[in-house]
Amino acid sequence: MSPLKLSSAEITTMVYPTELEDRVRSILIFLSGENGDIAEERFSSHYGYSFKVLTVRVDWEAAENLFRVLICSLPDYDLELLLRTLQSRMEGRHLYLRLDKQELVDGRHTLYSGGPGGYVRIKFTFSKKISDLESMIRETRKTCRSTST
Repeated sequence: MSPLKLSSAEITTMVYPTELEDRVRSILIFLSGENGDIAEERFSSHYGYSFKVLTVRVDWEAAENLFRVLICSLPDYDLELLLRTLQSRMEGRHLYLRLDKQELVDGRHTLYSGGPGGYVRIKFTFSKKISDLESMIRETRKTCRSTST
């Protein structure tokens, strides 16, 4: 297994009636590297609004690729925010990230800080608990920069 020690990733988002479902699905396909099938659940709110939750699960290889892509492409200020808030994003072997859905449509990876609905949630699962994820993220970022120059 590679140094990142990821075992899988789960990518989830909501599709509201005001959104183009094909566009939202294309985000999941792009993030998953065209790996995995998109599962769909339908829900209705208390007030009768309907929406869907789309989820795709990927194996360790696609998860590690996604992790590297995100760490490489996050703007510096988002990377620093991620590192400052890392403890609140971790639960056991899981790292949770929320990316801005509209920014993803526009081809950019940015962390989401708004209210519910406008994000894509990614749950990275590591094969074992990582003692120093901050160092791993920083090393991954250095690797990205050295391969792009």
